[in-house]
Amino acid sequence: MPPIRLLLVDDSEDLRFLVRTAVEARGGFEVVGEASDGRQGVELAGELLPDVVLLDLDMPSMGGLEALPLVREAAPASKVIVLSSFRREDYEQAVRASGAVGYLEKGITARRLVDELLAVTGLIELVEGVVAEVKEGLQASTASASRARRFVDEVLSRWHCADVLDDVQLLVSELVTNAVVHAGSDVEIAVRLLPDSVRIEVVDRAPTTVLRPSTPRAEDESGRGLLLVETLASAWGVEPLEGGKAVWFEVPRLDRSEPIA
Repeated sequence: MPPIRLLLVDDSEDLRFLVRTAVEARGGFEVVGEASDGRQGVELAGELLPDVVLLDLDMPSMGGLEALPLVREAAPASKVIVLSSFRREDYEQAVRASGAVGYLEKGITARRLVDELLAVTGLIELVEGVVAEVKEGLQASTASASRARRFVDEVLSRWHCADVLDDVQLLVSELVTNAVVHAGSDVEIAVRLLPDSVRIEVVDRAPTTVLRPSTPRAEDESGRGLLLVETLASAWGVEPLEGGKAVWFEVPRLDRSEPIA
């Protein structure tokens, strides 16, 4: 499997060196470029088309918030993950609205940074594959990972987490099917790594209603989504949004305590 191609965009040369050394030492990554400000990062993203862009927010000339939508325009297939010294609570919503798929805070160890980086990209790839399959009218289930699973397979090769990923895939499939097929709405997916859990949010444009799990009859072909969420998730809920709602669930964090040799 080819390595994950990574572009580093940060004004700190020392931090870029530490990140590059850490990811390449762990294997599975290749740093294909480095930029010291957002403007250079946009240029390199369009030129190199990396798999992942690790983007700082506070940089001279052009900061990450300004550069983020331009990076997404220059390299639409690249996954942008913010790495910042700013508190997640202050900026996560803004960077997600601009197209970032994850938010990591500086100050964590190099080893944990690589783990978080891989976990975010793997989970995003997993749920995006489910959304694509549902939209195409395919049977999306824990056994139907027909699309490329580059990051997901890398996560599986390092950690004993198949059960967690199976639960995430099944629950996302149920919630996306409910929104797309039954509510006739498009969806957006957000992934958040919390200290003890993974939180997945499925945002749709359907009216906010009181959602309760129900027990379908044996002959029913649908209606099991929220029952599965209540059974498999450690927590779940519904948040009303302007013009729609977010249905979210949490499952325990990936177990990184026993890396596979």
